[in-house]
Amino acid sequence: AEIAAGHGAFLDATSAPGARFADKFPTVYASCMAAGLDPARQPIPVAPSAHYHMGGIAVDDRGRTSLQGLWAGGEVSSTGAHGANRLASNSLLEAVVYAARIAEDIAGSRIAAPASLPAALVVPRNGAMPTLAEKNLRAMMTSHVGVVRDGDGLAQAVRSFAAIERDTGNIALRNMATSALLVAASAWTRQESRGAHDRIDYPAEKPSLAHRTMTTLTAARQIAA
Repeated sequence: AEIAAGHGAFLDATSAPGARFADKFPTVYASCMAAGLDPARQPIPVAPSAHYHMGGIAVDDRGRTSLQGLWAGGEVSSTGAHGANRLASNSLLEAVVYAARIAEDIAGSRIAAPASLPAALVVPRNGAMPTLAEKNLRAMMTSHVGVVRDGDGLAQAVRSFAAIERDTGNIALRNMATSALLVAASAWTRQESRGAHDRIDYPAEKPSLAHRTMTTLTAARQIAA
């Protein structure tokens, strides 16, 4: 809200770690200095950003998806370990435990490669990335599907992402729009606030919704329609 009002939001690290900033966080320090900011002496402008999915591709306890020969791990997967909040210890669990399970499962599998791809899986000709469309998608994801959400904003985002996903000729942008559509449609459907999902029009948790849910791209497209 402060950023939207033009005031900005800042991280003050001048006291802690202060003079030790460069030693404690060398990569962040270098980035700040490259932008003309000394984080040991000046507040750092910050903005909310998505760090981690509380969701993703549904997998079993071996990282297997519903498609034979396709495993998913880490931030792209939905193991059920996260629930409604992203916790640092859970990412360690996924990176170490699930990665090892997936590697063991792949090593123990014997899946023959198909002789040819089905016609439906042939990649279409890739068009140029429309820079403005990508910029608008990112902006709408931030403003309408960001930290604070409401039904009208989410509905607008769902319609916008569905149109991009349907009409673009660029594969990368279509993948972005597909992911955005799934997130926005799921957020629009969940009419409560829970964990990192904050709906100002539905501020309370609903006990009946305290369970894991699944969706499909077809369902998201139907919601958009």
